[in-house]
Amino acid sequence: MKLFSISKAVHVPKFKVAEHFSEVIEVDAPKNMVYSLSQQHNMKCSPTVKRGDRVLVNQVIGVGENNSVVPVYSSVSGTVKQITTKTDLLGNKVDVVLVENDGLYEKQEREVFSYSTLSMDELREKVKALGLIETQNLSNRKRGMQLSFKDTAKNILINAQESGLYGQVDSYLYEKEKQDFLRGIDLLKSLYKDAQIVVLSTSDADSVIGFTELLKNSGVSLISKIPTQFYHDMNLAARDVFGDFAMKDTMVIDAFLLPAVARGLMDQRLTHYQLLLINGGAVKNPGIYKVMSGTTLDLVMEKAGVENPFRIVAGNILSGDAVFTTDSPINRGIREVLFLNENEVSIDEEMNCIKCGRCADVCPMGLQPYELNQLVIVRDFDEFFKKRGGMCVECGRCSYVCPSKRHLLQSFKTAKKVKR
Repeated sequence: MKLFSISKAVHVPKFKVAEHFSEVIEVDAPKNMVYSLSQQHNMKCSPTVKRGDRVLVNQVIGVGENNSVVPVYSSVSGTVKQITTKTDLLGNKVDVVLVENDGLYEKQEREVFSYSTLSMDELREKVKALGLIETQNLSNRKRGMQLSFKDTAKNILINAQESGLYGQVDSYLYEKEKQDFLRGIDLLKSLYKDAQIVVLSTSDADSVIGFTELLKNSGVSLISKIPTQFYHDMNLAARDVFGDFAMKDTMVIDAFLLPAVARGLMDQRLTHYQLLLINGGAVKNPGIYKVMSGTTLDLVMEKAGVENPFRIVAGNILSGDAVFTTDSPINRGIREVLFLNENEVSIDEEMNCIKCGRCADVCPMGLQPYELNQLVIVRDFDEFFKKRGGMCVECGRCSYVCPSKRHLLQSFKTAKKVKR
């Protein structure tokens, strides 16, 4: 099983029509829980517990020094067995807290409050304390941080375009999370009384019918568009829906986090699980999996009947990364894990750029990816940013269409990490 390549890039040779999955498969929390203290983009937390401590559900076990980083919570009750360093899914060394699950699920009580009495600054702190990972703000480099609530907003976009080449999970919202999703909409209406609220969904018939039925008495309108990976960038979504590229009057909320926000602000309940789309040719039982925070990927693989994957991709195939190891916890914010067989993966090596211009044609930001890639190769990062490389929204379209199999997206991610 060859999982990892030096560039961490994975190429899929042809388009695959996305499937819909409505059933949710639950993965039981294991005996040994592993909680990463490093969130996406090296947003690190420091442990607040030590070996031998007893922890409860809802207890904070890691806090970040950066004000934008959300806390890490224990999803089980049990004993801290060790605080150590481990290799994460993508091959990075991270600090982890190992907790032995006692199966009792005793809870630490949460503070009771009324969100309607809070100032906006206080509300933002409450939202941060929910521990939710924002995934739709790539161009502002806030992926891996908490949701952002503005002081005022004329437009609110609830982005439900969570779809890739291998599957869609939006049906979960209008079938399984209907009540809390609508409560989240009510919450937004109470906070932003004059704002226009729109749900952005994919354009397939199931999604349009499902959301139309869900929203029929809510006063919220629905806009459906062809599934586009770069709608994971909130600026681009806001531009296309409201014509507000600068995000001056628009706030974008991740639709898949909205039910958790409603539970957290209205009921003081934390959401300790995440939904993962598990798919690919090496998966016996593809579908949407409900996974407790602190669960390692290998346990999900066992539940899904994964056999001999040639590549594993954490995240969407266009903008995800090849997985380095499977005995690590699944980072919050990852929505999709693909287990690909050899027939699904292009194993061609990188070839010289032929300057065909296809990457520039598909770039939603109007960049010249082939030129930026060459700057990264020679490590001219200053020139990379002068050429607007920092505006890359990491949609992955350039890598996908490149006939020379250049690892364009991965080189841009590298340049941004060096700059940070």
